[in-house]
Amino acid sequence: MKKDGRRGKWLGYILSVLWLFSMGLSGFFFPYFTDNIEFFKIKALHIEGLKAIPSEIVVDEIKKFKNNWLFIDSTTLLKNLNSRTGNSVSSVKIDRVFSSRGVELKIFIEERKPIITVIKDDIVYFFDKDGTVFQSQYMKIAKPLVYTHDIELIKKNFSKLDMLIELTGGNLGEIYITNLNTVAYTEDGLKITMPPIFLLDKRVVEKLTNVFKVYNIDMNTKELDLNMEGLVIIRGGKVK
Repeated sequence: MKKDGRRGKWLGYILSVLWLFSMGLSGFFFPYFTDNIEFFKIKALHIEGLKAIPSEIVVDEIKKFKNNWLFIDSTTLLKNLNSRTGNSVSSVKIDRVFSSRGVELKIFIEERKPIITVIKDDIVYFFDKDGTVFQSQYMKIAKPLVYTHDIELIKKNFSKLDMLIELTGGNLGEIYITNLNTVAYTEDGLKITMPPIFLLDKRVVEKLTNVFKVYNIDMNTKELDLNMEGLVIIRGGKVK
């Protein structure tokens, strides 16, 4: 009885090992097996949504899947594209269309759209409307240009910077941001000196914008100084 029990036990061990081994082999060989079947090859590739990123980059990443539509997924493709393009893709959607020719792949790509360009130590960063920072050699420089010594200062105070740009009517060409102050230049060359970005609030900025709305600033005005109390000092020119 004991021998039969031991035999059954060893037989169970052997069958378990054989089952695990067979599963391992199937998992190992299955991708290579499907790569050689014509049915799993992509017959046509449609790419939509690209504006700045070259389509060749997407094609190149698809080729890394050996043109096998079965193993291509949007999460992995998004990760790989962002690795190539500096996080400049916000989403990827993949549709598989079964046609008489075979499987066609439709890829919908949404690129991040820069609303400001930040320059730190001659390195260019972009921020989209959600405050996501990314880098891309394919994007065009977006104004305003923001110069800073600390990119984290922009990340932490992006909403305030966005508010400043919006309330000033998008007329800012360059902005210099430090821990000491915020200095902006309009497209016309008017210099505006303000408190540090992290101290600015809507009330203070609205006081500045009211100067443009309520008063007719003389074209010869060179500078505007804004303090935390909302007092605006006009330097040069005259108020009509």
